[in-house]
Amino acid sequence: MNDLAAFVGPKIEWFSISPLLALLAGALILLLVGSLTNDWPKHWYSLTAVFTSALAIGLLISLWINVSNDGAKLLIGGSLTLDHFAILGSIAVCASVLLVSLISSDYLTRSGSDAPEIYALYLTAAIGAVVMISANDLIVLFLGLETLSLSLYLLAASNRQQSASQEAGLKYFILGGFASAFFLYGVALTYGVSGTTRLNDLNTALTSYIAVPRNDAILLIGIGLILVGFAFKVSLAPFQMWTPDVYQGAPTPVTAFMASVGKVAALVSLMRVFVVAFPSRSDDWGVVVLVLAILTLIVGSVVAIVQTNIKRMLAYSSISHAGFILVGLEAASHRDSAN
Repeated sequence: MNDLAAFVGPKIEWFSISPLLALLAGALILLLVGSLTNDWPKHWYSLTAVFTSALAIGLLISLWINVSNDGAKLLIGGSLTLDHFAILGSIAVCASVLLVSLISSDYLTRSGSDAPEIYALYLTAAIGAVVMISANDLIVLFLGLETLSLSLYLLAASNRQQSASQEAGLKYFILGGFASAFFLYGVALTYGVSGTTRLNDLNTALTSYIAVPRNDAILLIGIGLILVGFAFKVSLAPFQMWTPDVYQGAPTPVTAFMASVGKVAALVSLMRVFVVAFPSRSDDWGVVVLVLAILTLIVGSVVAIVQTNIKRMLAYSSISHAGFILVGLEAASHRDSAN
């Protein structure tokens, strides 16, 4: 009882997490209205998502100014990071939600699936994406990843009139579950070696880490499994096999949403984890990242040429784009040696 009385929770700076609160409020409003009445004009659903995204962007711009004046800081007991990198990625996510919401209304009305739940899932996925981008802890990152992934599974299967959409959602769910398991197992192994899941603390622990052959192998396996989990979400070769089928089967606005929000969240969090938490091991993961980047560029660019379906072609195009971005991550692995 005394221990409970002495417990003090983390200090929460509400304005610093106001973009997340705005997205959450928009999702709850859409779900509440959808469950209480059918009299709302259909286009109001998309306008609610657009307004919510615009509000979140405005709040993020305000936070950018604050960070420029006061510097980066940690939030909620160090579980989230508020810096320019996180804010820029979050703005990209919210801008993608805004644009996809604008183009979704007419398409979903024609397909007979224009429901508030679709736009609520857009906003819920954006919450998960922003948490991933801002995460300073691997467990928090995993929670954001699952929030984003579960929303995308439902969105991919949202067109109940098309069997291809149902197949896309099921395939994405099954393969995504394996990827999440790999990621979580990698986090567990990394925690077993370092004793922490905080990104900054991981860097400190691994920098001062006394290499023991057995533990060193466990650490490298953990980092490798984390990379495999990210590679699936980013669609890096050879983990890209799901992407063309899911992009082709999902409704067109959902395909645009997955190609933008999903890719931004996964790539930004991938770069943050490996640059912040594992720079001391860049000689190990840098080579693997380089091989994945080259393979992804070749597969994405070459296979896209022979596609006859526009959505499959765009899927392979997005795969090659991920390869280009991965080259930047590989270059970042050499920054210490360059200095």
